[in-house]
Amino acid sequence: MRTHRLTSPRGDPVELTRGEFGLLTAFLRSPQQVLRREQLLAATRMHEDIFDRSVDAQILRLRRKLETDPSNPNLIRTERGAGYIFVAVVQIS
Repeated sequence: MRTHRLTSPRGDPVELTRGEFGLLTAFLRSPQQVLRREQLLAATRMHEDIFDRSVDAQILRLRRKLETDPSNPNLIRTERGAGYIFVAVVQIS
């Protein structure tokens, strides 16, 4: 996380926007915990006029970059009425 870089399993760089990186960081800091839209919005906020639905759009873009099948996500799951959860086990060294 210090380098703000993400690489694919093949070693290819994965470009992330600031918002996407903010979301990923929030998920990595709270793995296997449901994060409400408001919490994710706070993690990605760059301007005060961002709406909570913008988090949904950023989640979609992040899924497209991380998931094998973004239409059937295995890493970032939607918890209806609650928020989103990053289901992978995370070890930060």
